[in-house]
Amino acid sequence: MAKKAKLSKRDAILNAMLDIVVERGFHDAPMSLLSQRSGASAGVIYHYFASKDEIIQALYEHICGLKVEALLSGSSLDEDPRETFLRGCLNAYSFYRKHLREMRFYEQYEHAGFACTMKSKEESERVKGYARLFSGKSKGGVLNDWPAEVIQELTLNSMSRLASQPKKLPGPLLLEIAEGLWGLVTPPQ
Repeated sequence: MAKKAKLSKRDAILNAMLDIVVERGFHDAPMSLLSQRSGASAGVIYHYFASKDEIIQALYEHICGLKVEALLSGSSLDEDPRETFLRGCLNAYSFYRKHLREMRFYEQYEHAGFACTMKSKEESERVKGYARLFSGKSKGGVLNDWPAEVIQELTLNSMSRLASQPKKLPGPLLLEIAEGLWGLVTPPQ
């Protein structure tokens, strides 16, 4: 049996904060518990992060990066938008099933009113390209001219809820669902 690679102190702090927030929420995540769970003294924690808010922000940005990379994996702006959309739905389902803790943190973070900005200019430009592609027709995209929140609710949020179900759905059914979502959010041809 292979051993897991030992986490860096910074990663151990982030991982411990993830566990604490998922279990107890943001407001019941004391630094003393973080120190205990991460195995890092308060001094070490403050060497890497200036505050609890900075730890939470770094964790959110890390999860955002993981999510974006997973959703866009195997995709290119040069391919057919429908294929990119279908792959993105399947990637989302897989990511959400694999990263349930991270998604619980992510949802709590977004509902708490924090704001996340992309730090990497390259990553931000990549995301902007896909955002333009998957915007409304009137803005040069391929989707219905509906509010972004509606599109997200019908697509990514649907895949997230399906992924959180105990029973894993088979690939052919997931593809059929993704195709149905594509038909729902794109204008008739």
